[in-house]
Amino acid sequence: MSLQSLSIGVSGLRSHQTRLDTVSNNIANSSTTAFKRQRAAFSEELGQAILGVGRTAGGSNINPSKVGRGVSVASIDRNFSQGSLNDTGIKTDLALNGDGFFVASPKSGAASDQRRLTRAGNFTFNQGGELVTANGLNVQGWEVGEDGTANTGELKNVQFDPNAQSAAKATTEAEVGGNLSADAEVGDTSEISSVVYDEQGKAHNVVINFENTSEDTWNYTVKDPDGVLVDENAGGTDEDGVANGTIKFNDDGSVDTVGVNEAGNFNPDGGPNDGVSIDWQSDAVQGGKSLGISLRDITQFSGSTTSKFQGQNGNSSGELSGVQFTPEGKLQLNYTNGVQEEEYQLAIGDVNNPNGLEQQGENFFTTTGASGDLQLGRAGRDLQTSVVSGALESSNVDLAKEFSDLIKAQRSYQASSQIITTADEVLNQTVQLKR
Repeated sequence: MSLQSLSIGVSGLRSHQTRLDTVSNNIANSSTTAFKRQRAAFSEELGQAILGVGRTAGGSNINPSKVGRGVSVASIDRNFSQGSLNDTGIKTDLALNGDGFFVASPKSGAASDQRRLTRAGNFTFNQGGELVTANGLNVQGWEVGEDGTANTGELKNVQFDPNAQSAAKATTEAEVGGNLSADAEVGDTSEISSVVYDEQGKAHNVVINFENTSEDTWNYTVKDPDGVLVDENAGGTDEDGVANGTIKFNDDGSVDTVGVNEAGNFNPDGGPNDGVSIDWQSDAVQGGKSLGISLRDITQFSGSTTSKFQGQNGNSSGELSGVQFTPEGKLQLNYTNGVQEEEYQLAIGDVNNPNGLEQQGENFFTTTGASGDLQLGRAGRDLQTSVVSGALESSNVDLAKEFSDLIKAQRSYQASSQIITTADEVLNQTVQLKR
């Protein structure tokens, strides 16, 4: 029995040594980006059955009685709870607020071709414009189409062209909004203007004059000071402009009809006429493109006249001025002409059992049969996770708790060593019986 006590004490030493190692590793990584603390879970060793002990009062059955044979480490579990987010001010530093992992390419020369998963988002762009981890692995995602939707097919390396430029784009649509005062009298006018762009990105002015002609009715005249639009009123006066028409309002202040004189109708959605369409001069924009001006968003309420151009879809050429990541994990390029383009969206990976992931070192994990297959999704859409740019997730290690656990593990180790000392004394006394 004393000999078994020795083995029990040894099992305690081994198990608590593992616990000490686990706690020490947590403390050592308390400042490691996105580190997840571990714990050593123990289990009792199968005991030795002892017959004839614990007989029931009826005498027909015997309660099972066993003496334990020590302790062993059942598992090393990892706590994947969210760590706090610390601002760094570096746009390529990314943190995940929620579940999931960033997905990196397989490590070159590694035996496994599995993609690496990480919560550590201390990324950088290399000289080729590729987003890489601190270890040089490519961060992966999907290309984003012109409609802003990711093409969720084959994963690709997230990257951009450092020498990218934004091409000039001719204005084909413009929107006018605001209010034309219902208190205006017949003959009252209001004039607004906006910059539009030709095919080479040159800026031109377009002016619209509104004149109240009767109750709930306004005439509008589109003028072209730079002479880049086709004059639909050739032979008329300058006051006729390049296009004109009438806007009639409903009693609730919304637009009833938009009439057009001598120019084309503008109804991009195929519905009721939204406004006026005017052709560009061929030396400004080739291909017979038109400038459509929507007037459907104008209102007529009592009060001030606040009509204005709300926007247009043209732009001059521009140079790349910077890059950033959106909360959905989209790589956005910003140009000096105000244009923003989305190139890639980061893929966020998740598994059913994160504790089944295999640790690879350097903040990386790979999937195993226990973790389940890697499931890919988009932040903010497929997963309740957001990407925070300019921040890093800190370790979720609580130093106060770890030092408390360290003391407990030390005391348990000392207690196990005392078992061995006591068992040795019992053996010594047994040997002394012969004397």
